Amino acid sequence: MDQTFEDSISERFGVLPNFFRLASSDPNITRNLWGFAQFAYLDNPLPSLFKERLFVYLSRFCDVRYCIARHMGFLVGLGRPAGDASCLPQTVEAVLPLLRLPLPHGEALTPLLAICASLEQPIVSFPAPDSHAEKALFACATHIFLQTPDAARAHGALSAAIRPFDLEHLNLFLSFVKTAHYWTKLHPELRFEDDVNKLLTTHKALADCILNDPEARCDALGRHVAAELASLEELRSQNATIARAYESLAVDHRHIKASLEDSEANLRELVSAMPAAVYACDAEGLIVYYNREAVALWGAEPDASKSAWSFLHSGRMYRPDGTSLRTDESPLKRVLATGLSVVNQELVLQRADSSRIDVLVNIAPLRDAAGKISGAVNILQDISEIRRVQREREQLLHELERSNQELSQFSYAVSHDLQGPVRNVRVLTELLLKRNETPTEEAVELAGMIELAAEGLERLIDSLLHYAQAGQGEIRRQRIPAATIVDTVCASLALLIEQSGARILRGALPTVDADPILLERVFQNLIANAIKYCRLGEPPIIEISGEPLEDGCRFAVKDNGEGVPRVHQSSIFEPLKRLHGMDTPGSGLGLALCRTIIARHGGRIWVESAGRGCGATFFFTVSAAANGTHTVGPSSGEPLLTPPSPQDNIRGARGFHA
Repeated sequence: MDQTFEDSISERFGVLPNFFRLASSDPNITRNLWGFAQFAYLDNPLPSLFKERLFVYLSRFCDVRYCIARHMGFLVGLGRPAGDASCLPQTVEAVLPLLRLPLPHGEALTPLLAICASLEQPIVSFPAPDSHAEKALFACATHIFLQTPDAARAHGALSAAIRPFDLEHLNLFLSFVKTAHYWTKLHPELRFEDDVNKLLTTHKALADCILNDPEARCDALGRHVAAELASLEELRSQNATIARAYESLAVDHRHIKASLEDSEANLRELVSAMPAAVYACDAEGLIVYYNREAVALWGAEPDASKSAWSFLHSGRMYRPDGTSLRTDESPLKRVLATGLSVVNQELVLQRADSSRIDVLVNIAPLRDAAGKISGAVNILQDISEIRRVQREREQLLHELERSNQELSQFSYAVSHDLQGPVRNVRVLTELLLKRNETPTEEAVELAGMIELAAEGLERLIDSLLHYAQAGQGEIRRQRIPAATIVDTVCASLALLIEQSGARILRGALPTVDADPILLERVFQNLIANAIKYCRLGEPPIIEISGEPLEDGCRFAVKDNGEGVPRVHQSSIFEPLKRLHGMDTPGSGLGLALCRTIIARHGGRIWVESAGRGCGATFFFTVSAAANGTHTVGPSSGEPLLTPPSPQDNIRGARGFHA
């Protein structure tokens, strides 16, 4: 062999292995074998220590002991592991567990496959020596290398655990190891190097593992036979398990059949008692089952042999506006044709006596074991009463809106007509006092009473004007912090707050999409009312809070005042409604004004109070507008003239606010 060639091998390994010194009639064979070793083994991008340990483990299964002895020498420092000068060798004690690691088969392999599946997939760095992950990868690679009956499972686990790039280079590495084992079997003259002999002489335990490994005594055929026997034993165990399961299944089948019969009877009883019309039909639309409510809904006992009762024909069904359905628009026919359910469709049904009722229709397809549509289940609910109530409510709301507009217009007209006479009364009173140089005490007192009455009338006129204006004109929304609005209101009420000794407690408030001038009036009315109706001898404490909602904001103004009697809770936000016996001045329009403003913002206002002396909390919501400036007419939004539903947890309202 060429000396330069031998030197290059020695430089890479740190020693010259006898594997590359075998005499050959063609030197190109050794050179090409060295090239294959470089490409598939030494320069393979897999980690060097991983490659060398796997080489040693795979060599346990070769009956020629040269490869395992030589590569064990590389692994413990007699040369370089995988030809890598930077790879630190291991101690003999650290390698012994690798030589004693059994190769699991069949069910014993399953936990290792599970370890591969539990790894971060695909792994970026290969596992540490003697770790559970390394043992799992080695077991899978060895089954692929030996092509055992578990090779397919092992290959699947490796494919999931490591990247395709690493898997291809691992396959290449296994191919070289297989070639090296075969090459040593063809050259019985191959002998251990002196350094390997010395290693085995020095370490008896190591020599025993290498020279007396039971895996080496099993040739390939023996291993396959053993693996096949293990598989056959596993199959026999599985067959016994299946036989026992089949027996248990037969018993369970009888129980399930009886249980299904009971369930069917119970289901029929349940459907029979349902407060809705339920009927089932076949794929042709003919009725095969119906309950008592269906008879009540139809108004007659159906003739199951007549297809007209299946409602396949459009003559019995109408749209909510009264127009007839076309034949192809029949909801049942559509379900049977497409397999798509009909959910909550509102229709009008013509009953047997030709009367019509509003119904809510739900239809679901039935399928056989093959998934083919075999019929449908129909559920119809009579919603005529609900629709009647809705129509009456809509009519009432329309009338209330009209009344609200008329009251607003009336308020504007009255306030406009009263402004002139009230001003004249005040001016004439002043002139009367000035012309009489020495007015009597009684005249001065009467003039003062006229002045107070005029001031009261002016306040009433202002309230009427505000109420009239709140329901008309444009709403100019803008995004503004609610805290800014509250600060402005508190500044305008500063004198009233100071005189009453009120404490205003304000939490974090959201940004609101509203007309700031109109929203100021809402906060101003609620805060001023809370101050007016405080408990005697107790300074008002007013807490203002707010929170964002999905479609707007909600605010609360809580006080420690007199509270709201339950008898007045239903009418508190109506115009000119005040509590009897209250001598505190007020127009009875303040809360009506608040309700109008909030309704025009798409929200609602309500109050919670446990009654007199318990304080009250006023809540109101403001819906978000589609953009920053939004114009709403006087009839936009639903006027909140009806009390909120029980779900809103509304417990009261205070009807004596100004």
